[in-house]
Amino acid sequence: MDRQPARGKRVTRVTISGATLAMLLAAVIIVARVAALPLMPIDETRYLSVTWEMWQHHAFLVPTLNGEAYSHKPPLLFWLIHLGWWLFGTSDWVARLVIPIVGLCGFWLVADIVRQLEPDARREAWWAPLVLLGTSLWFLFLPLSMFDILLTVCLLTAVDSWLRYLRTGQLLMIVLAGLGLGLGILAKGPVIFIYWLPLALGTRAWWPRRDIRLGATYWALLAATLLGSLIGLAWAIPAAIAGGTDYASAILWNQSAGRVSQAFDHARPWYWYLPVLLVATLPWPLVNLWRRPWTATPLQRFSVWGVLPALGLLSLMSGKQAHYLMPTLPFLAIWISDRLMARPPGRQWAVALLLVPVTGMLLYFPELSGRYFPDAPLSPWTRLGALVPLTLAVLLVRRPSSAILVGAWPLTLLTLLLLLSPAIRSYYDLRPMAERLAMLEAQSRPLAYAGEYHDQFRFLGRLETDLAVIDDDQALQDWVAAHPRGRVIEVLRAPSTRQAEIANYRQPYRGRVYLIVPADRWQAFIVAGNG
Repeated sequence: MDRQPARGKRVTRVTISGATLAMLLAAVIIVARVAALPLMPIDETRYLSVTWEMWQHHAFLVPTLNGEAYSHKPPLLFWLIHLGWWLFGTSDWVARLVIPIVGLCGFWLVADIVRQLEPDARREAWWAPLVLLGTSLWFLFLPLSMFDILLTVCLLTAVDSWLRYLRTGQLLMIVLAGLGLGLGILAKGPVIFIYWLPLALGTRAWWPRRDIRLGATYWALLAATLLGSLIGLAWAIPAAIAGGTDYASAILWNQSAGRVSQAFDHARPWYWYLPVLLVATLPWPLVNLWRRPWTATPLQRFSVWGVLPALGLLSLMSGKQAHYLMPTLPFLAIWISDRLMARPPGRQWAVALLLVPVTGMLLYFPELSGRYFPDAPLSPWTRLGALVPLTLAVLLVRRPSSAILVGAWPLTLLTLLLLLSPAIRSYYDLRPMAERLAMLEAQSRPLAYAGEYHDQFRFLGRLETDLAVIDDDQALQDWVAAHPRGRVIEVLRAPSTRQAEIANYRQPYRGRVYLIVPADRWQAFIVAGNG
């Protein structure tokens, strides 16, 4: 028998928005990932080392890496972590959570963008943040202290403010859009315009109301873009003056132009993003959502303008990385949520098939690890963890629903990462090596790094001094002769048994081995390698 409410009492139903739910789930994922996994070299370790070095020297205008000006990235990420350290202390947790917490704001912005464009699209606004969380690339990068999630949040701030301006005509929204663009420039440079300009210039094609005044709209667009540029220049010009000629040339021209025309790193063919996009957006390419029409609603037209022009421009650029696609993912999530609400998603069995190899991997990995990776410890729950993807696969086949579809893939990825975290730590955690270097630094022993150094030890070891970086054999010989008490850090793919004996310390790392070699035994170390 149903219980009736007491007379005179009002019954209220507590509801939670999709954005709030996505933020709560993402917060759990972030904390679990940060607790279980190390800082990932070389990107995360490098960026936090740059942040630590700036903090040590109280130099907040020009980022530095191992004592030299670091021109590859603007300073917003470093500044935000500094703010966290200033408020809560310089702990690892603060350093690693600041940027992911900023990333949580992206879920609210995605939902609000849907509401601003289509106020009646409540279900789409509810699902879009959850769809975004369930996308592979977003899920993998959200807990990382890197630039692309930060750039995306800045872009979404500008787009949300732009939509509010179109709906209300408030000039304050133009200022907020310019602020979002300016912060985006401070996050990763002028690349934000690749995502912003095509979408904003195409406003008339996707805005649902036809009473838009083109002249006023484009003047507002120009004002927001100029304001964003001025905010970026407010840092770039003083930094260029303080950093010197080479640094000025790098931040004002070379870093952007080099990636567009002739990449100094990550050069790939024009079609490279097409297969990458299929993997980055899993599980959605497997679901039957892609039949035409693709631009039947304002939300779909808006999303297409947010994805395709940027994808085309990125494909024309010489330098390519999978995470450059990150700012297009929120628009793809909006498009998918609109399609999900228009018709029940089909082919969920295809997503179930995707979970089968993960199940097999967890069942077979203990045997594989024992055979090929004897130094990689495994969680004792690895085989039992195979029940998670297997159960989700069965549910997708027997009881298909949008909720299971959205949650199955991120839950599977989280299970996989947590169960394999001991093995990941054994090959990627550089903290033991960094702490060893900190001990040597405390003994006032000179330290040299043989090869290309990415400052991967400075933050983890809280090192106070710069390492001597030497990539020339003769120069290294001269250094060990001048510093007999010193230590040389070398990384080799397969050191000989004798080399491992000569080294004071060794640590596996990504299929290679880090070695710390006493300078007065360097010649013996070289001979042991040649023999």
